[in-house]
Amino acid sequence: MTIIAIDFGTSNTAIAVLMSTGDRDGAKPKTLHLGDLARRFATPEGTAWLVPSLVYVNGKEQFLFGEQVRSLDQSQDLQNKSKQSKRLFQGFKRDLVASFRSPARELDGNFYDAEAIAEIFLTELWQRLNLELKAQNLQPTQLIFTVPVGSFEAYLHWFSNFAEKLQLPNIQIIDESTAAALGYAITRPNALVLVIDFGGGTLDLSLVRTAPISQNSPAIKAEAIAKSDAYIGGLDIDRLIAEYFLGQWEMTRSQLSETDWLNLLELAEQIKIQLSRVQEVQTIWIDPHRISHKLRLNQAELMEILEQNQLLEQLREAIDEVLMIALNKGTSKAAIEQVLLVGGSCQIVAIQQLIISYFGKSKVKLGKPFEAVAHGALVLGQAIAIEDHLRHSYAIRLWEPYLNQYSFYTLFAKGTKYPCQRSEPLILQAAIAGQAEIWLDIGEVADIAQVEVTYDGSGRMTSSQLLKQSDFRSLAATSKKKSNQDNPNQVCIARLDPLGELGRDRITIDFAIDDRRVLIATITDLLTNKVLINHQAIAKLE
Repeated sequence: MTIIAIDFGTSNTAIAVLMSTGDRDGAKPKTLHLGDLARRFATPEGTAWLVPSLVYVNGKEQFLFGEQVRSLDQSQDLQNKSKQSKRLFQGFKRDLVASFRSPARELDGNFYDAEAIAEIFLTELWQRLNLELKAQNLQPTQLIFTVPVGSFEAYLHWFSNFAEKLQLPNIQIIDESTAAALGYAITRPNALVLVIDFGGGTLDLSLVRTAPISQNSPAIKAEAIAKSDAYIGGLDIDRLIAEYFLGQWEMTRSQLSETDWLNLLELAEQIKIQLSRVQEVQTIWIDPHRISHKLRLNQAELMEILEQNQLLEQLREAIDEVLMIALNKGTSKAAIEQVLLVGGSCQIVAIQQLIISYFGKSKVKLGKPFEAVAHGALVLGQAIAIEDHLRHSYAIRLWEPYLNQYSFYTLFAKGTKYPCQRSEPLILQAAIAGQAEIWLDIGEVADIAQVEVTYDGSGRMTSSQLLKQSDFRSLAATSKKKSNQDNPNQVCIARLDPLGELGRDRITIDFAIDDRRVLIATITDLLTNKVLINHQAIAKLE
């Protein structure tokens, strides 16, 4: 049995393999080194070979990937970079997770958006992986993808379509934070660990408890007690560092070409990485007018940048949210045995210091920042079961005719353990007189935090504010995208005969979630006592 795990990241992607011989203790995960695509990273436990999540369109249906792109970038002169910058795609995984998608780019007569580039990237990795396995006379029997805690339904659906298109074997999906706990070999029964996964695109937290499946079984299950996430990551930190330098020179981003901005971002990333090991970094950046600028930054200044721009505050709020959810379920902060740090951004000294201030130095571990997620996902292929909770709240959007506005009614709250059933039915009326059908507009609800930054005329930051809002994403839109047709029956329709009347209760709906995380509805017409829909699947929930 050969199990493959792919941790598709915003900045880097890790691929791990587990070749089981039947001896559970003898099977050890191994990160694959995909030749010229891979980049070497030093970790406390040794070398990790990751594939930078980069794609370069080199011609019509010709591409470079990962480290090939970085090598090309280093060999090109400034004029070449200016001409070719729009052919470089990076951070496309983050676009897939986000509600906003960057517009497609036209190159050599083809259009490339985030979904297309992600498919091209992962397809290349899968083909390279197969070549590696065939050379060893191995055949993959199971493939596991990891996803961020806050992934919406559309992202998971994209994964499912991609797997079906490539006819990938035996697909399974696990959230990155839970996988990381298993990757740190936390399989002792009743261990309680907090995973803080701070990567290039997202911050994901998961409080995980392990327990034996039964007294007579050696298998372990991992129960996710509480989760939280934020749409921040290493890409934001690179941008903040770059803008900090521009402010010192009284320049703004609008004064730079796209290529010059990308060059400055690359230097900012290098400075960020080096500041995880040394107190201060100095380097040179050449501006569009061929003028040299000295870049100098120390750890204290980086901490101030993160603090002023509310990034550290978002981390505090995510930690506080997890701890509050846990406390409401009877689990205290003191009960957390270990705090496991995952992702490149967790190597930043200011991030580590903040986390240590919460939990104490003895509890915080940073041994496998890049490989823990992929290695932990492989554990799913062994005798491990995962008990999970909903990562978002789910609500129904209703039209209030008397208020002339929409309102939201929560069906299942974030953190609800499934399978489950609502204790009370939902009763609805017609929104207008003579209504012939009722469309159940059900969607995911997530709390989104954004930082609003104000700059003066010289490009210096003058203030910043952390803004919060709830984001509702209708499952109807997701269903239409799945079927590529505008058919509301893909979600749920209650047809009324006779027609509905204002002010009169008309239908009652019983909701449940099954063990496969599918939302089930039974709808009864209160006027005719007819069951309009009986135990129908509406959507796969996240």
